[in-house]
Amino acid sequence: MLKFATIESVATMTQDTFYYKPRSYQTIKRWKNVSSEEWQNPLWQDRNTIRDVESLSEIIKLTEYQKSEIQRTIDTLRAEGKESMRITPYYAMLMQEDVFHPKMLDGEKASRRLDPIFWQSVPTPAHLLFPTAGKEESMEEGSRSYGAVYQRYPNRVAFFVSENSACATFCTHCQRTKSLDSSSFIGELDIQKGLFYIAHNVNIDEVLVTGGDALRIGKKRLGYILGELSRIAHVRSIRIATRVPVVMPMGVTEELLTVIDQSVNKYNHGPEKMVYFMTHINHYQEITEDLHAAIQRIRSHGYSVRNQTVLLKHVNAYYKTLATTFRRMFWAGVEPYYLLQCHKEKGLMHFITPIQIGKIFIKHLQGWISGIYKPMFAANVEGGGGKVLLMPSGHDTVHSGLTIEDNIYDGSAKVMTWDGRVIYDYEALGRASRKEYANAVKIMDQFIGRKDCFLPCLNIFDKSGEYIETTNRGWSLIPMLSNISKAKLLEYEVKEDETPITNPALIEEKLNTLFYDSEYVPGKTTSRPFTDKSE
Repeated sequence: MLKFATIESVATMTQDTFYYKPRSYQTIKRWKNVSSEEWQNPLWQDRNTIRDVESLSEIIKLTEYQKSEIQRTIDTLRAEGKESMRITPYYAMLMQEDVFHPKMLDGEKASRRLDPIFWQSVPTPAHLLFPTAGKEESMEEGSRSYGAVYQRYPNRVAFFVSENSACATFCTHCQRTKSLDSSSFIGELDIQKGLFYIAHNVNIDEVLVTGGDALRIGKKRLGYILGELSRIAHVRSIRIATRVPVVMPMGVTEELLTVIDQSVNKYNHGPEKMVYFMTHINHYQEITEDLHAAIQRIRSHGYSVRNQTVLLKHVNAYYKTLATTFRRMFWAGVEPYYLLQCHKEKGLMHFITPIQIGKIFIKHLQGWISGIYKPMFAANVEGGGGKVLLMPSGHDTVHSGLTIEDNIYDGSAKVMTWDGRVIYDYEALGRASRKEYANAVKIMDQFIGRKDCFLPCLNIFDKSGEYIETTNRGWSLIPMLSNISKAKLLEYEVKEDETPITNPALIEEKLNTLFYDSEYVPGKTTSRPFTDKSE
């Protein structure tokens, strides 16, 4: 029987309890005497980032073996010139204490999960596995750049104003993880050449100010860049890309937002430029009261905030996880914009989920959550091909009679890019031999401390380069989502047939009985006046 929630209980659910509530930082020995004022100071957060395994082990439970394996990973990447771990104290506290046995919502298969914040921020042996990524051209900015500007589309550019190593927290799934070193230095000449090119090319009407992280450069430098962009009449919109609201929300200060206010139209003599923020939330565990406050500060200055989520295996590649994340981020004032296929870069193979799985999730979100909650699913393809939409359709134009659940194949696909090119053998997954795969699973099972948790999807090829199979892709692993299971996973109240109400006319008699016994009946109560009596 359907239960009707009171207005008060619905308000509590949607306004008071959708935040993730992390542990108190004062439960950690090194921070037990840190004041709230210090904790909320972005400079203190920067000075106290977690950069070594011993510091990390004070925050989460790690065995000596796990500590040694994380250290081995850090040392290996450091030998390649990469500093691979930097975590703000705030973001570190979003990790659950037992990252290898996290608590999850009902229906999220916790037994096969790792803590999503740990998996996004701590380098593990998985980053040293599966070196054969195939083509690695999707993020080769240097081949399409002038100064600090990278161009892929006719009307917009990415303007790299900060080094990748400037981020407050290093994300282990970052598409630019290979340049977390001194080679990504951006100097004054690069900035000036970028500004020159934007002014020179009158087709450019939008500039993505990014990095690294656009909010991680000095306020003076940010103000200068935004001010110079304000001079360029054909630039109509400016997108500011930052993960600061997610990993260090106290860094979104009124002072910083005022600099943006004063700069974006400083020398502009035409209509005000459209300015908005783009951030990066991957999991509802990142949606906290502090994040919401940072988003509210941004929105109070008149800027909207959109989000790009990356589909990440072991983090959010689950129906309920994605639905919960998209709903909660919108409630916090962030519009889901893109769900992006993870880049096929060396060191990221274990994060990649088959495109078919992402399509199935998006298909089953349609209608079950509000349209504005549902992002576009897309992949950035190699060779500067840009974003290719992967949105499933309920319209079978060619009368194939097939659905996305009917076939399992991930060897390769034909891809049509925005500029009319065709890529006949696009591979979304990484490559491995059977021996490489078996050895990798053995290494990670030992690191995690249990089996059937590390289940990467890779294309297995033989020595001659022939495709054999895709791992962890049997029919039993295809998400089969019925209406009843979706209602349960989304925690909707249901009728006798275990589905939610979608047509109140079918239960009009029952609703009338409840209505005429409620305080909503006109004149029954003075607490809800329909009109002002003075009218």
